[in-house]
Amino acid sequence: MAALSRPVGGFFERHMPGAPVDGPGVLEVWTGGRPYAAFINARSAFAALVAQLAPPTVWLPAWLCRDLVQPAWADRVRFYRVGEGFVPDLTGVKTDARPGDLLLVLAAFGLPVDAATRALIADRTDLHVVEDRAQALDPGVETRAGWTLYSPRKLLGVADGGVLVAGHADAALPRPTTAADAGALWGASDLRAADTRGGDNALWHAANQCKEAGMAVSTEAMTPDSLALLTTTPLAGLTVPRLRNWRTLDQRLASWSALPADPGAAPLGYVLDLEPETRDRLRRHLNAARVFAAVHWPDLASPPAAFPREHGWTRRLLTLPCDHRYGEAEMAAVADLVGEALG
Repeated sequence: MAALSRPVGGFFERHMPGAPVDGPGVLEVWTGGRPYAAFINARSAFAALVAQLAPPTVWLPAWLCRDLVQPAWADRVRFYRVGEGFVPDLTGVKTDARPGDLLLVLAAFGLPVDAATRALIADRTDLHVVEDRAQALDPGVETRAGWTLYSPRKLLGVADGGVLVAGHADAALPRPTTAADAGALWGASDLRAADTRGGDNALWHAANQCKEAGMAVSTEAMTPDSLALLTTTPLAGLTVPRLRNWRTLDQRLASWSALPADPGAAPLGYVLDLEPETRDRLRRHLNAARVFAAVHWPDLASPPAAFPREHGWTRRLLTLPCDHRYGEAEMAAVADLVGEALG
């Protein structure tokens, strides 16, 4: 088995420039020259938009982290099903959504939103539509939504951020009004960056857990360091290695993959679909080797009795890291560890 000299996965340390990469920066690609607002996190940006638009109903996918739903408008939420391949089932939206409602669609695991969903967005111009790209660096297709939402700290080494991009110049766009505590937000990322060999992972993991526990909906703006890194970091330097690493894992682990053989974009990670007991056993095995895989999501906003498939995914799915920090040696070691556990 290939050896791991440092932890793999988990939250990102402060992004440091690597070898020069040509191409536009992350923020330039995400905004495409359109107006945007940079909040401390994505849930703050989305909450501010809901408050500004005051939609009668907020339509959300049943497979979505609970943190996005806020008490101020929770009684206006309706959930829609998510089908196989994480494709939205918008049957209820087509029949029941009324003018002025807000619809959130998710680019799940960074995959492009499917053609049928894009067609509905184009047809239902009476709806406020947000495409949630919290898990997407670049889904590879042009959005038709009125707003696009990004959560950069899940994708690269920035400590915070929720970027809400307007689809056109006159779209409603709320703005943050206060400054965040940059020192508190960046502490864990800088601790991990300083620990190049990963010997103090318990320390920086605890610091990050504390930071994440303190994340809430607010009117605070993204920190200047995060915004600067999004501006100066070329997107291709993140997407190209991520997709290459995904394909390396797919050569060994395709029989357990939850994503298409050709994802069409750089996925968030390599997603395994396993029996719950097997998933939990594998996660313990990986943690012992300091490979930190993610569960999306352990706590959903939708009621479990009404959406058993979506809640079943919380017990079955495990997302292996394959981002730009790693290369073939780390991916080989991760694949070996998975093979050991799954036989």
